Amino acid sequence: MHIKKQLYVWVLLGLALLWSSALAQPQISGPQSGTLGPGTYLVVGDIRVATGTTLTVVPGTTFLHNGHWYWWIAGQLNAEGTASDSIKFIRQQEIPDHRWGGIRFMSGASAASTLEYCVLDNAVISSGTPSSYKGGGIFSDGVGLSISHTRISNCDAYWGGGGMYIQNAPDLIVEHCLIVDNEATLGANGGGIYLYGCAQAAISYNVIARNSATGT
Repeated sequence: MHIKKQLYVWVLLGLALLWSSALAQPQISGPQSGTLGPGTYLVVGDIRVATGTTLTVVPGTTFLHNGHWYWWIAGQLNAEGTASDSIKFIRQQEIPDHRWGGIRFMSGASAASTLEYCVLDNAVISSGTPSSYKGGGIFSDGVGLSISHTRISNCDAYWGGGGMYIQNAPDLIVEHCLIVDNEATLGANGGGIYLYGCAQAAISYNVIARNSATGT
């Protein structure tokens, strides 16, 4: 009986620690600009960077998503980590309900947006969700981006571009990235990357592996 009581106390202490840890994380959603980080943020709703505004994310910042939340970029996003201190966009818990909606650069957003030394993991764009179901981790509608030293993994798209889908974007740069274990489903193409109308894209020095698509 004494052992059972001790076990019960330890379980309660563990739950209390988990609860206090969750409470310690600032919760964010809605319009964002200025600077975020370093530290860990709990994303509890869609994030929006409005036209004419800039959001800068500093090294050592982690975003934990507790639902299928999107990052809608109509302005400029600069998430620049370092080799030893990356920026992470991930789910809070390893459950399907915490898979988030990816970073989505909308038409007219700034071409000066950058992702460097970032991790984008377990994002999904599925049937019934916006942007024509394209681009699990990253979607860009005519916006040139610079993406480097970034891992995009375990992301899914209902249609094209499990890892990323970029359309009609000039001056796109994707280099020194790891794009692995992504999937495009339902007759879709581009398990890792799908480019459409991006004749000037520079895709170099990347590892693109173990991605799958049910189309060609």
